[in-house]
Formats: sequence, C-alpha cells, structure tokens
Amino acid sequence: MKKAILIIIPIIMLFGCSTEGDLKIINKTNHNIYFTIKGTDYVLEGDSDTTYPSKTVTLNSGKKFLFFEGDGKKVNLHLEGETFMMQHADNFGVGTGEFVTETEVTIKPNETTKIYTWPATHASVKVINNSGKDIVNFFYNTSYDQTLVFMTDDIPNGITYYSRLDYTTNQNLFFYEFKIVFDDFTEQTFGGPDATLYLDEQFLIDLVMEN
Repeated sequence: MKKAILIIIPIIMLFGCSTEGDLKIINKTNHNIYFTIKGTDYVLEGDSDTTYPSKTVTLNSGKKFLFFEGDGKKVNLHLEGETFMMQHADNFGVGTGEFVTETEVTIKPNETTKIYTWPATHASVKVINNSGKDIVNFFYNTSYDQTLVFMTDDIPNGITYYSRLDYTTNQNLFFYEFKIVFDDFTEQTFGGPDATLYLDEQFLIDLVMEN
C-alpha cells in the first residue's frame, strides 16, 4: 500500500483534475440579449412582468491540485442586446459611453459568476421580414434631421434584423421615421410621432406577405 500511495500522489499533483464553475447571464432589459461563449450562441428574451430571464452555462474553471484550487480561468465573452451594450466605466463606476461587445470573465471553481444586463443603453428598431420579398435598403431619419441614415442593404425574406438607436428624453424630444426598399423597388415607410423612443423602447416593424 505504501508503494501505491507514493506512486499515485505525484501523478495527481502533476496533472491535477479539472474543476468547473458557472456563468449566469440575467437579462433585466425589455428586449433580447445575445451572447456567445466557447463558440456557442445563446439568446435571452426580454424581461417579463414576473421574472428576469437568465441562462447559466457551466464552464471549465482550471485545474485542482490535491486540496488546492486555482484562481479560476478567464474566458472570452461576446455580449450585446437589442437595447443594451457593455461600456467602460470611470473610477466611480459611471459609464463613459465607450461601448464594447467583447470582454473577459473569470470563471472560478464551484462558484457562479453573475452578469446583469442593466441598465439599458439604447432604444432600437426591429424588422421581422415575412413579406415574401427581400429588403435591399433600410434607412431612418429623425424629426430634427431629415437626412436618410443607411442601416443595412440585406434583410432577406424570413430574417429578423435589429439596430440600436439613440433614445429620446423629455429634454430632447424627437421621433424616428423609417424607409424600407424591397427587391422589386417598392417602398414602405414607418414611424413618425409613434416612434418616439425612450430608453429601452423598441419600434417593431412586422412585415407579412400580402394576400
């Protein structure tokens, strides 16, 4: 038995064993959150009246050697939402307005690392294209500037598209107007005063095939 113990212990100390920890994303915005970790894409629906949607992913957190656990393992995380982006903060924890979609998180053994997508940072527009036609141009303008701003030239039939937008405030009221050009060169416009979008609000354009 003594010989067996002497042989096994160095092997454990050399190779160790894998440990795991959890990453939990909690969506407190009103609209979808999208994140990617370890090559897998996830979608979290927006906040409901009863609960904050969440998703927990179990990840490798490094090696454990005998009774000693490591400090955890850093993993890359892509995270963004229809009305949310991560942003850098100053020394007081106040957002700087420098937005990012990529970060690193540390997964610690036997612990849950929680990320709350709050506060929201934008408004947004969302197009659900079931029109039977491809959208080849999508623009917006605002009530204070009639210049058309290009968003995309590729929303095929059957595809959903969203874009974050600046939000209005009571001190800076404005609304959006949207213009869609289809592949048969027909056009549709949407928006106006009903597209006055405050923080975490979304204007939905749901296109269906005409009979």
